[in-house]
Amino acid sequence: MPYQSVPLRVIGGTSQNRSVQANNEITKNWYPEITITGRNKAILLPWYGNVAFGTSPGTTDRGFHVFQGVLYQVSDTTLYSIDSAGAYTSIGTVKGTQRCIFSTSVVGTTIEMVIATGGSVYIYEGSTLALQSFSANTVTYLNSKSIYDGGSNTFSVTGAGGASDITSSGVAESNPDTLLRCYAFGQLCYMFGSETIEPFYDNAAGSPPLVRMSGGIMQKGLGALYSVAETDQFLYFLGDDFNVYQISQTTIAPVSTPAIVTQISQLDAANAVAYTMVIDGQDFYIINFGDDELSYAYSEQTREWLNLSSGVTDGRYSVSSYIRAYDKDIGADYSTGNAIEISRTAYDDLGDTIQRVRQLPPLNSSNLGFGAGQRLLMDKANFILQTGVGIASGQGSDPQIMVQYSKDGEDWSTERWLDIGRMGETLIKVEFQEMVSFYDISFRITVSDPVFCSLHDGSISIKEYGF
Repeated sequence: MPYQSVPLRVIGGTSQNRSVQANNEITKNWYPEITITGRNKAILLPWYGNVAFGTSPGTTDRGFHVFQGVLYQVSDTTLYSIDSAGAYTSIGTVKGTQRCIFSTSVVGTTIEMVIATGGSVYIYEGSTLALQSFSANTVTYLNSKSIYDGGSNTFSVTGAGGASDITSSGVAESNPDTLLRCYAFGQLCYMFGSETIEPFYDNAAGSPPLVRMSGGIMQKGLGALYSVAETDQFLYFLGDDFNVYQISQTTIAPVSTPAIVTQISQLDAANAVAYTMVIDGQDFYIINFGDDELSYAYSEQTREWLNLSSGVTDGRYSVSSYIRAYDKDIGADYSTGNAIEISRTAYDDLGDTIQRVRQLPPLNSSNLGFGAGQRLLMDKANFILQTGVGIASGQGSDPQIMVQYSKDGEDWSTERWLDIGRMGETLIKVEFQEMVSFYDISFRITVSDPVFCSLHDGSISIKEYGF
């Protein structure tokens, strides 16, 4: 029987099943992009790298905020402004060690930045940073009102005097759970509790001026205080059941797969920190866990999950906070607290290696069209990617990909290095030649050179080989 060429599913996300022999699919530091009218319907593009932006006087990032066009960061116990050249200026003291939740309050001509530190509240109007006499863990803003959680199941609302003028309070009491966070999105204020989410709307005249939408109560609790983040279309959060949820008005739906839920359940989920960012028109929800734990990202457009990491040992993604400022994507380096720029033209992490991995789902005779339980023989596999991507000198001038295969999803073959083309070598053929008999097979592609490397397609040459 002659060899036949059949396609490999090169493009996809992360889906690591509890049974790795069923599926141990991984996409790390690449992301899928739909290219309907192109050569392929979708490709994998390299996740952005990082370059230096500003050196923080502190070492622990506690969060970013843009206030009146200026970037601010709380690092250690100090609030700093950061100018467009990355220079830090100390503003004042913000006590504590927890992450900060920021809000901008606009009441008439009064514009204030509010910082909630997990207890203490600070207000900065552009010249003086002042500790407030009241306390709150979180803050949000809706229609000229600052809204604070007040402990237990109560919340407080400010009036015409600005972010420090608390004039009324209310309760989120549909369920006797603890109110953890108030978050305004799409003209509703969501009261995230430990067991339920209660949406409130602004009726302006009442006391408090927020009224619960009784028919909109959601029977899900907030699993991590700092996991709430928004895109233009949806609100996301990590639930108390390890699912990631998407909210639109009063509709809630999980976006995590069973495989992702299993992975998250094994991590430090309660201390997860999330944010959203836009890359090449795609909205991503990014959630970080502990120091040595892979980070996860969800694409709103492709609905795929992927892993993000730094270095070559599967450590967490290095960006602990993110914000758009000065027409740049600005992040905070988790290890140093420094401000960094997340750049589409950078293919390393401040000079350190970014390891990109695509681990394909398993193939067998059934899903290759040969009938169930057949033994197959492979003589080669071809990988289609952008070639001739080498840089002028140094690492990456002669770029390569590393290819391995596994017949059980756990044990991997010795790596083989394949050239993907020096600068200008665009017609190079990337072919993995090896005779392998198998019942199931999967491939792993790894790139560590600091070059643009996009994966497009692949195929495997096989024939039946008895039982």
